[in-house]
Amino acid sequence: MTELDDALARVHDEGVRAQLQAGIDALTRQLRFGLVFERHLPEGVRAYGAAIRVDDTVQFRSDLTGNQEFKVLTIAGETATIRATDGAEQTAGLHELVVLKRFGEPAYPALKSVGAHRGSNDRPFHTVINGENYHALQLLRYLYRSQVDCIYIDPPYNTGAKDWKYNNRYVDNNDRWRHSKWLSFMEKRLTIARELLKPDGVLIVTIDEHEVHHLGVLLEQMFPSHNVHTVSIVINPKGTGKFNFSRIAEYALFVIPDVNNSIIRGLPPEEADLMTGRRTLDSQDWYEFDEDAPELREPSATDDGAQDSDGASEDVDARRATSDAGPDEDDDDYDDEALETASDATELVETSSVTLPFPAEDLPLWELRHARRRGGESSYRHQRPNQFYALYVDPDAKKVVRAGPSLALDARPDHSVVDGLVPVWPVDAEGNERVWRFIPPSMQSRIDDGMVVLGRPNTEATSWTVNYWTPRVVRKKYKDVWWNTLHDAGTHGTTLLAKFLGQRNAFPFPKSLYSVRDALLAVVRDRPNALILDFFAGSGTTLHATSLINESDQGSRRTILVTNNEVDAKTSRRLRREGHLPGDEEYERHGIFRLATRPRVEAALTGRTPDGSPAVGKYADGRSFSDGFDENVEFFELRYLDKDDVRQGTEFAAIEPLLWLQAGGIGERGSLDASAHFGIATRSNYAVLFHRAAYANFLRALAAADGVEHVYLVTDSEDAYRQMTARLPEGMTASMLYRDYLTNFRINTIEAYR
Repeated sequence: MTELDDALARVHDEGVRAQLQAGIDALTRQLRFGLVFERHLPEGVRAYGAAIRVDDTVQFRSDLTGNQEFKVLTIAGETATIRATDGAEQTAGLHELVVLKRFGEPAYPALKSVGAHRGSNDRPFHTVINGENYHALQLLRYLYRSQVDCIYIDPPYNTGAKDWKYNNRYVDNNDRWRHSKWLSFMEKRLTIARELLKPDGVLIVTIDEHEVHHLGVLLEQMFPSHNVHTVSIVINPKGTGKFNFSRIAEYALFVIPDVNNSIIRGLPPEEADLMTGRRTLDSQDWYEFDEDAPELREPSATDDGAQDSDGASEDVDARRATSDAGPDEDDDDYDDEALETASDATELVETSSVTLPFPAEDLPLWELRHARRRGGESSYRHQRPNQFYALYVDPDAKKVVRAGPSLALDARPDHSVVDGLVPVWPVDAEGNERVWRFIPPSMQSRIDDGMVVLGRPNTEATSWTVNYWTPRVVRKKYKDVWWNTLHDAGTHGTTLLAKFLGQRNAFPFPKSLYSVRDALLAVVRDRPNALILDFFAGSGTTLHATSLINESDQGSRRTILVTNNEVDAKTSRRLRREGHLPGDEEYERHGIFRLATRPRVEAALTGRTPDGSPAVGKYADGRSFSDGFDENVEFFELRYLDKDDVRQGTEFAAIEPLLWLQAGGIGERGSLDASAHFGIATRSNYAVLFHRAAYANFLRALAAADGVEHVYLVTDSEDAYRQMTARLPEGMTASMLYRDYLTNFRINTIEAYR
């Protein structure tokens, strides 16, 4: 409200001002759902290495508080004349100053390569960027709007322990704006990140108890058409924490588009058991529950579904249609219903007179499931009255013959033998009246097809277990609590990272490689060419995990990592005492990118630690760390360009890496000559027309070239651009240089930012 109050104070007419004030007071009395925090806390970043130009806002590098700002008036040689906010002017050497880039003011970022690793000729390049993630996200919006399959981020947890900076200053418990700063910090970045996701793209944010509730409400506000699911991941079974409770888990918030079906497609049963810790349980009682069964509403007098002759609701039967036809990945209803092992079904077939309804050689493709619902919810007679009826069994032939009609709720089961057939009701061992899996017509159809099997009898042979055949489950639905020993952040995070870097303490609290892998797999398991973004990349676990996934199924997923080169608070204090300032080589070599992110990525891909020795250890699948991965990666530093230089075409060398990345990061990045009429990156898949007059020759060159998919046309004329794109070979994607680039960042005004 501060800005509104300031604007109100500038209204000179007292009557108008009073009316406006009354309206504002009325609005502020209204309560609404959502977070209330200060969104207008200014934020900016010191751009070390950025060229200082006239009209830039600068600070002294030695002013680590960031309290004083200056405007550059003139530059003569290596000296600048600067003016403070109070109007005082002074001179300073350029080496004493650093450019301050405020968020909400136009900035024109680009990328400068600082090295690469090639391990495969067939896969695209991963990208690792050292720079402020807000401006990096603006750059990625230009490159990949609506193209990202999965964004995985592990932002600062805002514990109060100086684990992140806002405006060049560490935030701690003494900062009364701590939560507002964190929410403002996150909202700015998520606003841009939202534009990068595909329509079916998923955002995953990991967090702990310090901000999980604030984050949940923020995500609800920012993604109103999405579902927000909270998954608890056990990362420290021993527990940690000083007061009240010993925390063993953190949270992963999955923000998933609400498209009326499951985007998270499930996982193989053996993985599902590991994810929930089932393989370590002493008791198997948990297997009897059916937590995933969908809630079917009870038929009633007002039920819109028509009733069949047995009183079964066609609406209910329609909702079971996917099970009737065989399970698919969206059918929640068959978790935990299968007999416990495939050998159980085989044993039953071998020790009974069961006739298979399919060729015997196909037995491994099928499994038996309990025909009586066994779950803890929606499995009782009063919940599904149409599914309470008798199955009539021929005890001599040991087969189910027919399904009886549904029994009214106020009627009691009749156990009389009918025509030599014994009725079996869905009543459990404790006498609870449960229900069968299907309404009578659906059950009868299965009986007629030979899909219903009489199981083992009780001791009196007056009742039997009834099973039915169904195609073997390929996927099981994810649970929202993950308890897997591979997710231990100590063993598979801190210790694993040390094995690749050859030292400990290079990065605090790295994620377990496998917890990141499993979170990503939930989204990209069936997306072998997925684009994955992590703009809080830390030690680079996301790229490492993606490489592990690609190795398992020979996929070509690629990641974009963004991290800064921030130096931790303790080391920063020591370096400043020794006279080293941010931007100095001695200071910067202790930052995250230089000390952890890049070395970890290189070590993971090459299988060798920074000193050249083989990494010692094995992955969970038995592969040696030293085997490395057949992956490609290029490392970049974020830099800033002058818009006039871009418009005049003198910064093409700085722009070209962006073109290569936008075209998919395929093959070798070119180094085209901007003074030529046009250029074709023959070892990649893009081409650039620099001079419109050469368009005819450019078309002939494109026709002779192999594999060009992206074309960049240097022109400011919309008419010329349309005419040229109309004549391009079919299937090529075109972009306008340099207008598209400049427009993307020019719209980043303070008005748009607000």
